[in-house]
Amino acid sequence: MFEFRSLEVVHWDYWQRFELPLDGTIVTVVGPNGSGKTTLLDALRTILAIEDRDTARDYKTYLRHNGKSHAWLRAVVSNRQDRRGGRPFFPLKDETVTLFCRIRKKGGEWVRDYRIAGGDVPIEENEQGGDWMGVRDYRVRLAGAGLTRAICRVLTLEQGATDKLCQYSPRELLQLVFDVFEDKAVLDDYQRARNEQFDVEREIVQLRQDLAGLHVRLEAARADVRSYEEGRSLRNELQRLQAEIAPKVELAELRTETLGARASLVGLRRSLFERAALRDAARAKHAEALVAVEQLRERLKQDRSDARQAEAQFQQARDLARDAEKLIQRHDELLVSDAERGAVDADTLAARIEQTRTRQAELHFEEKRDRQRAAELTAELAAHGRGENPVPADERAFRQALDAAGIRHRALTELVDIRDPEWAVAVEAVLRPYRQLIVLENPKDARDAWRLGEQMEYRHFVVADRAPAGKASAGTLLEVVRFAADPPAWLPRQLDRIRRVADIEHGAKLPKDQDWITRNGYLREHRGGRHIGGGPQVFGAGAKEARAQTLRVEQATLIQRAQAREAELQTLRQHLAADEARLRGLDGAQELVSRAAEFAEAKARFPELSQAAADAAEAMQAAKARLDATLQDDKRADTAVATSAYEAERLERELEQARTQIDHQRRQLARRVVEFRARRAKMPAAWRSPDALAAAREEYESLHAVRKEIERIGERIARDRYVEDDACVALRDKIGADHHDMETTLARRESHLDRAKRLTEEARGAYLNVLRATVRRYRKNLIALGELAGIAVDAEMPELVNDDVALAQAGLSVRFDFDRKGWIGLDDGEASGGQQVMKSLLLLVALLRDEDQPGGFVFIDEPFAHLDVFNIEKVGRFLRATDAQYILTTPITHNLNVYEPSDLVLATSKRRPGGQWAEPVAVIKRQRD
Repeated sequence: MFEFRSLEVVHWDYWQRFELPLDGTIVTVVGPNGSGKTTLLDALRTILAIEDRDTARDYKTYLRHNGKSHAWLRAVVSNRQDRRGGRPFFPLKDETVTLFCRIRKKGGEWVRDYRIAGGDVPIEENEQGGDWMGVRDYRVRLAGAGLTRAICRVLTLEQGATDKLCQYSPRELLQLVFDVFEDKAVLDDYQRARNEQFDVEREIVQLRQDLAGLHVRLEAARADVRSYEEGRSLRNELQRLQAEIAPKVELAELRTETLGARASLVGLRRSLFERAALRDAARAKHAEALVAVEQLRERLKQDRSDARQAEAQFQQARDLARDAEKLIQRHDELLVSDAERGAVDADTLAARIEQTRTRQAELHFEEKRDRQRAAELTAELAAHGRGENPVPADERAFRQALDAAGIRHRALTELVDIRDPEWAVAVEAVLRPYRQLIVLENPKDARDAWRLGEQMEYRHFVVADRAPAGKASAGTLLEVVRFAADPPAWLPRQLDRIRRVADIEHGAKLPKDQDWITRNGYLREHRGGRHIGGGPQVFGAGAKEARAQTLRVEQATLIQRAQAREAELQTLRQHLAADEARLRGLDGAQELVSRAAEFAEAKARFPELSQAAADAAEAMQAAKARLDATLQDDKRADTAVATSAYEAERLERELEQARTQIDHQRRQLARRVVEFRARRAKMPAAWRSPDALAAAREEYESLHAVRKEIERIGERIARDRYVEDDACVALRDKIGADHHDMETTLARRESHLDRAKRLTEEARGAYLNVLRATVRRYRKNLIALGELAGIAVDAEMPELVNDDVALAQAGLSVRFDFDRKGWIGLDDGEASGGQQVMKSLLLLVALLRDEDQPGGFVFIDEPFAHLDVFNIEKVGRFLRATDAQYILTTPITHNLNVYEPSDLVLATSKRRPGGQWAEPVAVIKRQRD
């Protein structure tokens, strides 16, 4: 590392020209504020091509002040050999080297040129020529001489910022160490390689995405090819079906139909002969049946005559026996009346006879009423059996009038069914006022229906406006009702407004504007609450069945009542006859005497007459039995005649139909043969052979199946829109080749990337040993400098592993112990201002300390700004103990002790008012013993 020996400035800021010696180890620049201390340091920075300062001032700022168009900076620096024999500015071997900076205005802009010359060369020798360099090449030469980027960073520290190094984080300090010892460049190279690998990985990811997209395109192209091939196959198949298969199958069907027609014609002829024989047999059977009928008619005439004669004899015998029986009964009645005559009161008998007749009249009236009700029940049950509803008389009459007028209609009871039987009572209660409501099928009939209603004074609604029932709200009465057809438009809305509740308590909790009803039919609406349940059921299938069951029970009751009433009437008739006989029995004794002979004869002949009547009845029954048997035989004979005649006629009709069918099939067969031969002649010989036709029929059973297949293929071609351009095949091959090439490229790049990553990881892992050696070297420098300054220093070795995150997060933790008061960190807030300066100086000088290349220089603005007298002496001793060259600045207000460590003092002064140039810098050099 080189050191400054002198500096010359020309037209720099307000300095016209002067040369300063800088051959001291510690150079102190002193002067008041604004006298040019920082300007002098900026001149040194400019000649070193250092620009990355945080302030807005640069070399252009200083050149604009004096109005000159050019400026020079010349610095003489050391070029001594190091311990290995090398020189900083090799190949220059002079002990000193001159650095030139020429600044000129060119094209309105300030331009810098640099040059390095061997020895102490004045400015005048470089005004006319020389090998000048640009800023970039000049910086490279200075970096080769030891002026690294890290030292440049240190040289840019502003005034009062000497302690900034101790404010670095452990990570920043470690990065600075690597940068100073030029390990950072290697790490940057590794990181750059890693970044390039990351870029390659991103490119590979992009390639994979492109490959995926290309794969999608390839699949789409393959799908297009499949579509093209499938469409071509379908079109070829359609053409084959239309041109070849359909004619073959049609010809095969004609051949099959022709052969079948011939066999059918033979069968029809055979059936014709069979039917002719059956017809002749039926005719013979009919003739036999006619003869049998004639014979039965004669026997039937005789049996009827015998039956009439036997019936006449029975009636005569029965009348004689009945007359005798009546005389005997009259004799017995006269005897009983005569025996009771003394105990009977005529007035009492008359009153009892009147009561009996009154009761008979009541029973006859009740019988007439029950008979009428029984007729109504029978009619209603018959209507129920036909599926009709029993309706009241006025409704029945009105509906009959509607039917007569041709007005189609239905009753509301026919439309409503109740889904939930538990709520039947509630539904019946709500719909009871509308049980005779009539719904018109056609709204156009409304005017005629209303006119009839007015004429017949029908008191119930006749509705023409109907609408489908909408979806029922949950929990409403409409939810348990089902309509067989569209109901009146207003009825579903009314039912949907009524909510079903379990009991009164539940209903009372609902809002006041909500209508509700219980299962038992207690309704609450806007007018209040009332019970409307009860009464017969008329809606739904359950109501119909319940009504029918009620009718059946009532009918059984009427039958039982009729039986009891008939028994009572029979008893009343007997009592009435007896009482009347008793009342008439007052003259019975005279009748017994006058008809005694007649009564005796009747009693004597009654057994004989009874027997004769029984014999006549038996004879009459036998004659009727024979007549009935003959009648049955006659009916069977008539049936046989009719059956045989019908059979003969049927067979004759079938024969005629068979003849007609045979003639029709014969003509059809001729047409098929002609058509078959015509079609066969148009086909190639290979198509019309029996084997070819059989193969076609085996593939497709019928021409209808072929046409269905043609229709199906045609619809599929029209629907699926198959690709028809054969260029899709070439496109698929092209995309397939691109896909294969991209796959190959991707595999090769992935292989190269894996190999590069492995080599980079292995190389960086090996270089970690160098990094560890650098950190150990810096730690050694820190400890050594701490011993010089009397400060205990310890640096914790960072954990350097071959990992991106670990290396990026690694840091160098440094601890200091001042005056044995305990360890403190880099910037933990516990150190004083002087300790901060000492920590920063230790960290700074440790970066510059090199046992192989001693020397170097440092610019420090006001290092003693925060120090007391004791710390100023301590810092001065430390600076003298190190091997570096220090160029320090300090204001003139400080303690004189700041000059104690200086070898050379440069005193600056402010420009005098009205003067163009500032005074040159004064030089004070210390004489050492």
